[in-house]
Amino acid sequence: MSTETVLKLANVKAGYGDTQVLNDISFSVAKGERLAIIGRNGVGKSTLLNTLMGLTDMHSGSIALHGQAVEALPAHKRAARGLGLVPQTRDIFTSLTVEENLLAGTKKKSSIEEAYTLFPRLKERRGNSGDQLSGGEQQMLSIARTLMGNPDVVMLDEPFEGLAPVICEMLMEVFEKLADGDHTIVLVEQHTELALEFSDRMLILDNGEIVFHGQTSEVRDNPEILERYIGLGMA
Repeated sequence: MSTETVLKLANVKAGYGDTQVLNDISFSVAKGERLAIIGRNGVGKSTLLNTLMGLTDMHSGSIALHGQAVEALPAHKRAARGLGLVPQTRDIFTSLTVEENLLAGTKKKSSIEEAYTLFPRLKERRGNSGDQLSGGEQQMLSIARTLMGNPDVVMLDEPFEGLAPVICEMLMEVFEKLADGDHTIVLVEQHTELALEFSDRMLILDNGEIVFHGQTSEVRDNPEILERYIGLGMA
């Protein structure tokens, strides 16, 4: 993993309208790093990813991508500079085919073939509309469409939610390949064991604040950290 900082937040306060959800969030992520963000429901995990993407109201602080300030930029310009978000809601175009969904993200045919290499099932279903796909296939399509923008930082908002274990395992293999290929991965996940398996470093959020920030190995070695902050023990 490189030591080059790709993404940096400093003293970020953000929310929706006048409602503040995030309070004084600061951290950085290096190229190729795997950062997991965990916490109880409703503590601000999705809001944090949405703030990085420019989808909330930022009250103060700064966000830098490759050393350049992006907090004043709209979402599409952040995407053009290398941020990619796979939302919890997936947000595919259900009336379009798989291939049309992918073309909506890029005009480069080579990128689509790369997506099909990562997700062979999508190639098999390329002519099917989004509403003809299973939940797992829709998640594959949502991830692949985000990758069409060639992001340096891939942000994943609970990508395993509601999926069968075999699909979770397949997606985990894809995320491993992306990280090994120097993509920076920021993973929000309710399945703590999957976050522990995948990440190098972890943030734990509570009430919109970072209450733990450290190496994943520290959490594995000290199960009381999970018990203290999110009420979970480790098997």
